[in-house]
Amino acid sequence: MLSLKELIPALTKDFTQGITRVDKHIYINPKKEHKYTFIWMHGLEDVPDSFLAGFNNPELNPFDNETTKVILLCAPVRPLTKNQGEMMTSWYDIMIPNWKQFWGIKTDKELWGVDQAIESRNFIWSLIDQEPIPKKNIFIGGFSQGCCMSLLAGLGYKESLGGILGNSGFLFPFTEFNNKTPIQILHGEEDEVIPYEFAEKSIQPLIKLENEFNLIKLKGIEHAMMMDNFKLMKEFVMKHLQ
Repeated sequence: MLSLKELIPALTKDFTQGITRVDKHIYINPKKEHKYTFIWMHGLEDVPDSFLAGFNNPELNPFDNETTKVILLCAPVRPLTKNQGEMMTSWYDIMIPNWKQFWGIKTDKELWGVDQAIESRNFIWSLIDQEPIPKKNIFIGGFSQGCCMSLLAGLGYKESLGGILGNSGFLFPFTEFNNKTPIQILHGEEDEVIPYEFAEKSIQPLIKLENEFNLIKLKGIEHAMMMDNFKLMKEFVMKHLQ
């Protein structure tokens, strides 16, 4: 099966029109009336440009390019403890070298840079606050670390959003639940970076919420964004557009 990165060259056309860059973040502006906003966050040691071709292509973008503003955020560059302090883009610090060391650790601050995650969450909230459209028309999502942040920011926001589209991440134990935003999480069953079993266990609190929630296991998929991810996200979006 081809990955998104391998398929993009065959689908790309002109991706420069309507694009602006602000502080390393990428804004794909709607071609017509601004009705919806989609905020997306990349994973560890990545950049928003990795997703530019996908979300600026009408054949892949889960949203209508005519009416949706897409914001591809860029994480801060910070030292990562698990990589001996190497500097890289990261929404929060990671303390443990691998997931096998997770079991038995009881405090969040032994696992993640909680203060950094909260700082990133607050930044995302500020962007949501600034959008001049109903909050129900704002969607948030991400891959890997970006998935974790989309759940942290989306579920903790003071109002319900249009939806959360998480890919290959997990739920922080310190996530607050302040709204009824619908949630879809996609996760590869062969993921060795964030094992499916760990992600599945982490999201158990979501089952008790009144929010619409769906966890989809992608058979044969590792830690990657594939064409099926975009197809399933599009199905979710079309169901929840107001």
